[in-house]
Amino acid sequence: MAELQEKTDAKSEQTESKKRANVNVMALLSPRYRGVVLTFVCDIVFCFGAFWLARLSMFNQIPVSSVLNYENFEIPIMIIMTGIPVCMLALFNCYNVVWKLAGRVEFIKFVSSYVVSYFVLLIVKAVLFAAFNVMLYGTQILLFVFFALIFTAIPRFSNMLIGYVRHVQRGNFPADKKPVRTVIYGAGNVGSALHARFISNTDEGYLPVAFMDDDADKHGKSIGDNLIAGGLDDLTQIIDDYAPDMFVIAITDLTKSRLKQIYETISKHNIPIKILPPISDATATANASLTLHDIKIESLLGRDEFKVRTELVDMSVKDKVVMVTGGAGSIGSELCRQALIFGCKHLVIFDQNENGMFNIDQEFQKKYDTSKYSLIMGTVREAGKLEEVLKKFKPDTVFHAAAYKHVPMMEIAPTEAIKNNVFGTKNVIEQCQKAGVKRFVLISTDKAVNPANVMGASKRLAEMLVQTKASDSDMQMAAVRFGNVLGSSGSVIPTFLRQIQEGGPVTVTDRNIKRYFMTIPEAVRLVLQTGALASSGEVFVLDMGEPVYIYDLACNLIRLNGLVPNKDIQIVISGLRPGEKLFEELRYDKERVDKTLHEGIFVTKLESIDRVKFDKALAELKKIAEREDEVGTEKKVFDIVPRGAREQALRERESSLRAASAEAKMVDTISGAA
Repeated sequence: MAELQEKTDAKSEQTESKKRANVNVMALLSPRYRGVVLTFVCDIVFCFGAFWLARLSMFNQIPVSSVLNYENFEIPIMIIMTGIPVCMLALFNCYNVVWKLAGRVEFIKFVSSYVVSYFVLLIVKAVLFAAFNVMLYGTQILLFVFFALIFTAIPRFSNMLIGYVRHVQRGNFPADKKPVRTVIYGAGNVGSALHARFISNTDEGYLPVAFMDDDADKHGKSIGDNLIAGGLDDLTQIIDDYAPDMFVIAITDLTKSRLKQIYETISKHNIPIKILPPISDATATANASLTLHDIKIESLLGRDEFKVRTELVDMSVKDKVVMVTGGAGSIGSELCRQALIFGCKHLVIFDQNENGMFNIDQEFQKKYDTSKYSLIMGTVREAGKLEEVLKKFKPDTVFHAAAYKHVPMMEIAPTEAIKNNVFGTKNVIEQCQKAGVKRFVLISTDKAVNPANVMGASKRLAEMLVQTKASDSDMQMAAVRFGNVLGSSGSVIPTFLRQIQEGGPVTVTDRNIKRYFMTIPEAVRLVLQTGALASSGEVFVLDMGEPVYIYDLACNLIRLNGLVPNKDIQIVISGLRPGEKLFEELRYDKERVDKTLHEGIFVTKLESIDRVKFDKALAELKKIAEREDEVGTEKKVFDIVPRGAREQALRERESSLRAASAEAKMVDTISGAA
């Protein structure tokens, strides 16, 4: 019985072995490996052919054993000479390449494999002569390597050769595609690899006609048959000489400031611009499925980003319980994301926006265990709710981002702005003090400086609350001012993009209006670092770079969508809206600004506030707002906050509306004449 069981087990093992062998064979014949196996077999055949062709070229006869004195070594020598180049091709990774997309790097590897093969064969020649007195001629080895290289190169680089021929002919593009005459900006490794890709893949429709580069030493030289025609200073001449349909920026280490300079110079000529995604090296360009990207507007606004000082973030976030009010909003949600990224112990997300809370919960469930964060529905206008939440979670740091932010909306609802932005902030500060919170940071805005609208004035009052409350508190407190953030709900860029998608017109309130811009992630990273600097009611100001004219922003967005401003998409000047200023400021003239531990954050030295007078004025404002007296609320607000800027904004608006009306009449006249 035992013997029968052993035979059965042995038979089963043989069956399994056969199955594994069949699986291995099938794997080799799968589409993934079929090309590799086919190339390997072809290389062996080509190398055999090269061996006999080399002998024929040298001695004009086959066989020639007597001449070469091979005797019994003929077959081993043939196998050795054939096998060495194939082994070297495998060693240099020449069987795992998409040869259709191959470039300079792959070509160098391929040739190197044959150079090494030649020297290995010379060693074999010496060993055969010394050990067996068998003569293998160096000339025959050289001819063999040359023929083998040619034969095995043809199937690998045929696509490149055909593409180059088509490129030289400059007419063999798909019949339904007009070739896109392309200037490549960047004559380095990536630009060269991109050029090779274009000429090898004419079906993509890109016809490289010239290069541009910042390095003057490269000017006048060529890559392929395309001249490096100059740099940015030579742009006009290059456009005249080559009539490009597109520019492609192929520089991987480009700073935001340099990209902005290149874009602004080229975009004046209304020629589309593409950019390569981040690439580590030319090999990645050659082997990856290359996609040209549109330039994102974020890359053209603001200055180069500052590096994160992790020690500052750690002081306010890492291993701390963090609470974010307004946590479902544009700024608040990013504060929540980065608090989790930087390792907070627990995150409390506080907001009254049901849809926003649902969305952020759906996002975080995919990334984090639900024990890492808590969702609390509530409003900062309810002191009792805040007290309950703070008592339960005992946060170390509170970022207060809950606020009404849209200027036009708060102009028509001033009582709501005050109840939420001012007295909501007062509730949060007082309850945080009561609960023993260590750090409190208010998210403020540049509109709080010389406010011309109710929203800005409400945020200025919130800053003043931080300043006055800090004087009698152990809690470290501060406010952070910054300008517009890119991509926030209801902001100018999404509005412009929607108008462009609808075919226009794009509406700009005034030709001279300009604003500061910063990406939401960078703004939030700076806010998190500011939390460590908070002390006694300071107002911190973020370095926003240079302000941007909104009219220029509209033009850039239109161009980035492949259209021409005021030709494909009209830009209409509508006049300033109520409470809107031409220019926003980041500090008052009388405020002194000092540097901090972080190069992108400055602290302002504030004027002192009469606490008794301020508290009395706030008490009166609260009564007026709770009576829903909109006129009285607006008047009282600008009694506390100087109204000079508001009166100036009213004058600017009247002037802007007159200018917009005159421009509209001029456009109508020109259109009628046309």
